[in-house]
Amino acid sequence: MYAKSRKRVALETVLFIIAGTILQSVFVSLLLKPNEIGSGGIVGITLITNELFGTPIGLTQLVLNIPLFLLGLKYLGRRFILMTGIVVVLSSILIDSLPVLIPPTPLDDPLVASVFSGIVSGLGLALLLFAGASTGGLDILGKVIYMNNRNLSLPKIFLTQDIIVYVLVFIVFDIKAVMYALVLSFVRSRTLLTIHKFFAAQKQCFIICQKADEINLVIKQNLKRGVTIMDATGGYSNDSKKMLYVVVQNNEIPRLRQIVSEIDSEAFVTVSEIDSVVGNFKEHSYTL
Repeated sequence: MYAKSRKRVALETVLFIIAGTILQSVFVSLLLKPNEIGSGGIVGITLITNELFGTPIGLTQLVLNIPLFLLGLKYLGRRFILMTGIVVVLSSILIDSLPVLIPPTPLDDPLVASVFSGIVSGLGLALLLFAGASTGGLDILGKVIYMNNRNLSLPKIFLTQDIIVYVLVFIVFDIKAVMYALVLSFVRSRTLLTIHKFFAAQKQCFIICQKADEINLVIKQNLKRGVTIMDATGGYSNDSKKMLYVVVQNNEIPRLRQIVSEIDSEAFVTVSEIDSVVGNFKEHSYTL
């Protein structure tokens, strides 16, 4: 069966939340603060209040998330907010306790710290989004914007929000903190895009073959994808054939190629990327 069992989905969700929460907590408490790197979103705001008033980063993050939870509850549903609430509470505790358990050691190179922080943050956020949660804060606002306008890219929305917060970071800290924060956000954005493309990027496939009906049947049964069948004529051979058009996700490409090769080994298949799909297209993979 193509569909995952409920137990497997539940196990993956738990593992993604645990791993994502740990990575985000390490990112904030052991990388950002010790290396004096600015950040966007709620994390950037908590770093600013910590610098100005000495408030605990984790506790401040928890308080600032309350109004955003109410916004998310209206637009994103109870499950998303519940999952995000669990992440925020756990990460708030870890952010304030990790430096006590593991004394942070600043890296000698802020640029390396910024790049590594972006990778860790991007990976942690991707895992949380795969689980149907987020790190809270402006991620909730970004998700609301994305849900209401699918033509926008979620990583680009996050990047735009970060830039707005950088203005405040520049006022409180200095230009270096903003410059390294920009590097961090760019790396995080590219990390999210790379992970998304690896799993869930949409691909359009053209299949020119003689056994179109058989291939169509197996694709519908195994991949649960709709197929469009068109008449085609070979420009060189002048033979009449069928051309199938189907849109799948990146993780489904190996199975699609296997299906076609097993049914019609002489079929001609092309695969290319597409920017977006509007209409009745279901996600069959981890998605942001």
